[in-house]
Amino acid sequence: MIRILLSLAVAAAAFFGPWMIDGSTEILNGGYIDSAIEGREFLAGTVDCAMEGKFSLSDECEPEFGVLGLLVAITVGLGIISAILSIIGLLPLIGRLTSLVTILAGLAAIVTFAWFAKELLTTEGARFEYFRWGAYATGAFGLLTLLAGIAGLRGDEHN
Repeated sequence: MIRILLSLAVAAAAFFGPWMIDGSTEILNGGYIDSAIEGREFLAGTVDCAMEGKFSLSDECEPEFGVLGLLVAITVGLGIISAILSIIGLLPLIGRLTSLVTILAGLAAIVTFAWFAKELLTTEGARFEYFRWGAYATGAFGLLTLLAGIAGLRGDEHN
């Protein structure tokens, strides 16, 4: 049950949480000065395509802001897929197999946070104070989701 909740928390934090403020005007091409950039802004076109039944990450469905947008899309997608599979995985044998997807969702969230931190902190003029709680929550829930997935591999009878 905890894998379901943590997977949903990863997806929600990455999508709804504010990631940063571009106070330097150099990080995201200067278009977002003094306003929080939420995960959904990275995925605006991607979500529209998904609602139309197009599941692609290229052309008009491509996430905004390059690699960071792609990582946010992967994190949200794996979080949702992990939650759905974990519901099915309440069956004993399948539960151990879905733990692998949960581990991938946690790793994706951690990699997304790490890439974001690297990009932000290596940009000239950027400061640590530009981080917002969505970035931290994605990384923290990712770590907890990774640990829950690892715990699910051991096959406890209470899965």
